[in-house]
Amino acid sequence: MTKPPQIRVLIVEDDLVDRMACRRALAQDPDYEFVLSEAETGREGLQLAHAQKPDCVLLDYHLPDLNGLEFLAELRNDLGEIPVPVMMLTGADNASVAVEAMKRGAQDYLVKDVNRQYLELLPAVIQRVLRERRTLMEKKQVEENLIQAEAKYRFLVEQIPAITYTTALDAPGTLLYISPQISQLGFSPEEWLADPEGLLKQIHPEDRTLVRAEIARGYESGEPLRCEYRLLTRTGKVRWFLNEASLVRHASGEPLFLQGVLVDITEDKEVEEELHLHRRRLEELVANRTMQFEKQTAILESANANLASKLGACTQAGSALKKYADQLSDLYHNAPCCYHSLDPDSVFVQINDTGLNWLGRTREEVVGKMRFIDLLTPASGKIFLESYPSFKECGWVRDLQLEIAREDGTSLFVLLNATAIKDAAGRFVMSRSMMFDISDRKRADRTL
Repeated sequence: MTKPPQIRVLIVEDDLVDRMACRRALAQDPDYEFVLSEAETGREGLQLAHAQKPDCVLLDYHLPDLNGLEFLAELRNDLGEIPVPVMMLTGADNASVAVEAMKRGAQDYLVKDVNRQYLELLPAVIQRVLRERRTLMEKKQVEENLIQAEAKYRFLVEQIPAITYTTALDAPGTLLYISPQISQLGFSPEEWLADPEGLLKQIHPEDRTLVRAEIARGYESGEPLRCEYRLLTRTGKVRWFLNEASLVRHASGEPLFLQGVLVDITEDKEVEEELHLHRRRLEELVANRTMQFEKQTAILESANANLASKLGACTQAGSALKKYADQLSDLYHNAPCCYHSLDPDSVFVQINDTGLNWLGRTREEVVGKMRFIDLLTPASGKIFLESYPSFKECGWVRDLQLEIAREDGTSLFVLLNATAIKDAAGRFVMSRSMMFDISDRKRADRTL
């Protein structure tokens, strides 16, 4: 047979008969085993309450040295709280005193009637008091946990370089919270929270229509939001930001609010523009060389009648082609960025001299033998493993930031852009990849 759970009760009562009556009443309860201790005076009761820390105190209002209100006042701890539930026992003429005791911290009270019928209620009232106490403590614990969780959340989001925000769902853009990092635009969180435009504040005029449409679409469909646009600082300076957000839902599935981050991508945009300029210059160079080749070919064809002239022209064209090939090879191997190609298993198929110099390795060590992931730090290796399958499927990847561990123990931070080369059946053959060294930018970011 299972032993019933125990409830430790301290009886502070100067009347021996009443104490005995309480013992008999509690001993008859079938659901709990009441473990009792007794005190005849208020001082003795206070000592036992602090020493034994009982589950409940039955307190007679009239004691030889203290009354019930004085007992409650001295029972309070340094925080002003009564650490144990107290149930006041009063005479029939002390109902108003009992109510006052409830205001002072007593959990409940029972009125002693001459027939001692209150004793029949005693076990049930004690159990109810303890249930209410547990409920109250659990509620306080939940509230403390929520406060701690919110404090941790705020600490985390206010340390990252991105701007974190939450918006209401009743009106697109209405801010509920925005992190202090909004200061990078020259504003305080209070200014943005008070502005009716909220998240839509300071959007570049040319981007407003698109951004409003994207945010409205996200609100209506519930799909994650991802868009790039320009924001104006307080001084009017233009900064590019990536806005990524998603709905936060209740456990029942009901949407609560939108939570997102604004990441400053201005430097990435500048690198992207620089890459575009490099590609355009390379295309112009190839076009110019092609035009020169066509002109040289025309000259050769017009000199067919003169064999000597034709041979000379062929020799000249051959020299020009070799020079052109040498120039293209020089452009490829000595470009300010790393060009390379990877097979389906991420093994290097080819790599230019710039990339080998960055890695501190030879072509014999790398091509056909080394996988790209073998060069990465564990964290970047995980990012690459997650990205490479989808890259082979969709055929492109843009602005993937990775960290390479070099032979000399240093790190190289790179920005990777790539397109896929596929055969006629759509199967991945190899990548066409371009990497830029962003280590200086990373070090500058860490310094800031």
